[in-house]
Amino acid sequence: MQTFDEFMDVVRKIREHCPWDSVQTHESLKPYMVNETEEVLEGIDILEKENDGENLCEELGDVLFQIALHSVIAQEEGLFTIEDVISGVSSKMKYRHPRIFSPDDKEAAELSWDELKAREKAEKRQKHEKC
Repeated sequence: MQTFDEFMDVVRKIREHCPWDSVQTHESLKPYMVNETEEVLEGIDILEKENDGENLCEELGDVLFQIALHSVIAQEEGLFTIEDVISGVSSKMKYRHPRIFSPDDKEAAELSWDELKAREKAEKRQKHEKC
């Protein structure tokens, strides 16, 4: 079994050495992200109809590759890294699941997902206004 770091090494090597992948941009990859997402949806249908997860597993891997490739491109551009993506989504999920990660925060635990999302956006807006 490969680790996530080994997977990212594969993605970086492809980005560096593959003539096609090395010239891709966020914009040029947009149709592929759409296509891979549609294939995940088809994989879910196959799972439901045939109780076979092999296709869904493969298609999720293709979406993961897209995410990794976009992250490598962003790192090259000095924007963010895959670690930033992981950290950001982890923090977001913890914030939006206060019953699990902050059970003592009764106020947050009473809010819906949409209310938490709106609260989070307002807090980010305030933070950026202070800068």
